[in-house]
Amino acid sequence: MFRSTISEQDRDLVMMVRELVQTQIAPQAIMYDAQNEDSFDWSAVDILADHNLLALSIPEEYGGRGLSHLTTTMIIEEIAAGCAGVATVVAANLHAASPLLISGTEEQRRQFLPLLTAQKARLGGLAMMENQPNLDILARSESLEILGSSIYALEDDNDDILILNGFKDYVMNGQVASFITFMFTLPPQGGKNGIQVAVLPADTPGIRLGRVRHKLGLKYCSTCELIFEDVKLNPEYLIGKPRSGFLIFMQNLDRCLPYVGAIALGVARSAYDTALAVSKKKFVLGRPSFEESAISFALVDMAAKLNAARLSVHLASWLIDQELDSSQASSKSKIISSRVAQEITTAAMEITGGRAYIRGYPSEKYLRDAKMLSMIDGSEQFHKALIASQF
Repeated sequence: MFRSTISEQDRDLVMMVRELVQTQIAPQAIMYDAQNEDSFDWSAVDILADHNLLALSIPEEYGGRGLSHLTTTMIIEEIAAGCAGVATVVAANLHAASPLLISGTEEQRRQFLPLLTAQKARLGGLAMMENQPNLDILARSESLEILGSSIYALEDDNDDILILNGFKDYVMNGQVASFITFMFTLPPQGGKNGIQVAVLPADTPGIRLGRVRHKLGLKYCSTCELIFEDVKLNPEYLIGKPRSGFLIFMQNLDRCLPYVGAIALGVARSAYDTALAVSKKKFVLGRPSFEESAISFALVDMAAKLNAARLSVHLASWLIDQELDSSQASSKSKIISSRVAQEITTAAMEITGGRAYIRGYPSEKYLRDAKMLSMIDGSEQFHKALIASQF
């Protein structure tokens, strides 16, 4: 039976993170949001690294904290309440590490996972997407299929090395990552049966930075295009069985969607808290606007939606911890949490009033971050189609 509870030790950790974020990261959130995305400010990452908060769910044997998915989502919510962009860096880190935990070899795990827990902050990047759709909901099919990847492999004539050429886009942490986990297409077969996942050091010859993406929200998290030009891939860097990339991709998606949901919770919570505080200080016709039923009822509605979304995210996380099927629950938590975040941030701006629309005021940042979250790891339409394909 589902129970959204964690140990007292983990609860103390969550509260420690809340205090850390509210005192050291939240006051800088507007500054992080305003910085040029062509460069990266390591200060927030360094703060988290000092407390080993970049590798929350990575097992202790590799230097991580070894936390459950449920505790991890609670901590990510706390980080997101301070700055969603910083929380996205953490989630992207775990996203990049997840394929190694799902199907990586012991040698791969020991080479790459400790990088995320080193005293000097380092990050991982996940390169799965392109700037043209590689996820296609086939109109004449009841199933959802991945058509392939724009990185293609050719076999070397002399040995088992594969030569990779192509690109990946929207790579979060890609500009500053120490390693890249990515998906590519094996010869000669395309489609989902030709997909393979691999990992490489980011400084591997032939991998270079393309365009840096300037986003609407989540601006602290560096997002870029990576170009692969005659990259040599040795067999020891392949993750999982041959042509198992589709399965790893879907398992990775299921495991990491609650992290995106947790970021949405943090954004929505901060927007709600801001609106509530303003409503108690803002006077309309001589009394606090909170006393107007239109405002107080809206705030109650926001609180109810936030609680419902949190339960959805926690359920998906709990199912993962119990090693039960979490596919539909993860997609549903993504749909609900990202939608609620958009609804709450919009309502919060209306309650706050005109200053909420001024750049540099928290409310407009919350709105931009919430909208970005609706697109990360698949849109609402994508996840609806994914769930429907399992009926």
